[in-house]
Amino acid sequence: MSTSGPESALRAFALVAMAGLAAACGDSGDDRAAFPAPPVPSGPAVTISGKITYDYVPHSPTTGGLDYPQTQSRPARRVTVQFLEGTTVLATAATDLNGDYSLSVPAGRVGFVRALASSTQGGSPGWSFSVVDNTSNNAPYTLDGAPLSSGDVASVRNLHAPSGWTGMGYGAQRAAAPFAILDTIHTAAAYVVAADPTIVFPPLNIHWSRNNIDSFGANGRPNPPTGELGTSFYGVFTIPGGATLNGIYLLGEEDQDSDEYDEHVIIHEFGHYLEHRFGRGDNLGGPHGRGDRLDPRVAFSEGWPTALSGLALGNPSYRDAGGTGQQGASGFNMEQPPPLFANPARGWYSEQSVWELVYDLVDAVVDGNDIVAYPFADVWAALRNVMPASKALPTIFPFWNGIKAGHPGDQLVLDQLTSAQAMAAIADDYGTGQTNASTASNPAYVLPVYTPVTLNGPVVNLCSINEFGNGPTGAVNKLGSRRFLRFSSAIPGTVTVTMTATSIPAGEFADPDFRLHRGSLFQDSTGSPSATCQAIATGGGAPSSCVEMATLPVQPDDYVLEVYEWTNTNDTDDPEFPPIGTTCFDVRVTQP
Repeated sequence: MSTSGPESALRAFALVAMAGLAAACGDSGDDRAAFPAPPVPSGPAVTISGKITYDYVPHSPTTGGLDYPQTQSRPARRVTVQFLEGTTVLATAATDLNGDYSLSVPAGRVGFVRALASSTQGGSPGWSFSVVDNTSNNAPYTLDGAPLSSGDVASVRNLHAPSGWTGMGYGAQRAAAPFAILDTIHTAAAYVVAADPTIVFPPLNIHWSRNNIDSFGANGRPNPPTGELGTSFYGVFTIPGGATLNGIYLLGEEDQDSDEYDEHVIIHEFGHYLEHRFGRGDNLGGPHGRGDRLDPRVAFSEGWPTALSGLALGNPSYRDAGGTGQQGASGFNMEQPPPLFANPARGWYSEQSVWELVYDLVDAVVDGNDIVAYPFADVWAALRNVMPASKALPTIFPFWNGIKAGHPGDQLVLDQLTSAQAMAAIADDYGTGQTNASTASNPAYVLPVYTPVTLNGPVVNLCSINEFGNGPTGAVNKLGSRRFLRFSSAIPGTVTVTMTATSIPAGEFADPDFRLHRGSLFQDSTGSPSATCQAIATGGGAPSSCVEMATLPVQPDDYVLEVYEWTNTNDTDDPEFPPIGTTCFDVRVTQP
């Protein structure tokens, strides 16, 4: 969710009628109505060709904000181009890598050339990407030329989408924005295709509007129809009211945060799409910041797309422009991280550690411990093949273990890279042997990463904490709020999970909960805090409301049990059930 840019505290979220800017980007429907469609003439077709371009606004190398005086004209690559007569499409083609197109149109027809902010290619590799307006019923963005007659000889019609920048602000039209977004998606997709030439991308909509703002809807959640996004994100989920969000959603509000030219931000969100569609998408998402100690699933899910953005663009300087006139910026250089002593958040729970590791695997710059330069295909294979096959949760551990398995001669070098990120050598998918507990008040609140539990064996006591939640990014996805156990079943049948609260902060109500994973989420327990669960904190017995128990089917396989205090996974400002802090449980798993 990362998403987002990691530099923003809320850039988190580890997806029609012709409307919106369709008319604003070209001539109006009324103009075209003055040219009624004539009878179909006889005779050969003629060629209408040309180039489709858009304004690209770069980031200033000094301030990081958008540098409008340096605006460039760039080709709109692989976009769909049509010749329309009224609403009838007479010919369709796609631009090439230079933005050039060629349409074969019946002679003597009156219509117009339209470029769509969409790109489709069948076969393998194949894709279907479109930029749509979420505040206008997901209308596709188009760029329309002036009315013309196809005539009886070849002709040239060029179309250009301007940024809309007037020198003082944006005008009514921002025609370039959707084409800039789509072109950035094309850059990222082409980078992946180079590593996986037969890939077929599932359809993806990228939702952008000048009305998309950095505040949430009334229920504290994204509300795309109104443009209340909160942040740029990738998501596939249902919001209150029943609407389904599916795709990438990007901010567009002038003088606040508009991401159409923030290529790293866009590719970061594209990385979440890749993770969901091709790898392991069962991460928590949620708000995050660069220095947060995160649930290790979130750390990986937010870190690797950041690395992807730098690798695909060939530019390690992550920039996210915003503020008045888009002149402010946040960002960092993936190749110039702060020293370890200046960033105690480094570790297996850090998105920064993840993006530095992934970036260093591929980049050709030799610096410090980074003396490897693998093809991106190796990273992609670990993401697409190794991680989905692992029974561990999707963290840095199965990914790095897969990289090490593919490079048996580089074990020492790869261990040096993880050591520089305050990690012990990674020897398996479960992070066995890790010793970095960050600044937890008790290392046992964080380590081991996975605690073994024996079927029909003794109880295991673990604690859920809220030590790493903070105001800007909350508590929902931070280190230590959820703990992990692992066990194996040798036979098919059932297991019974019993989770009993043993220590609760005085005066609080607790709610023990768990999730069972078999490679991906298998079973999710539910419930809410009960006032009777308070008694155990004052020395009473263990009332039934302090016990979470379920009997679940299993097969001969490896399982991960995720246990947590439910309130410690809520927002810090939750009005009803905010995090209560350190809460401990006895966990037992039995099998007939």
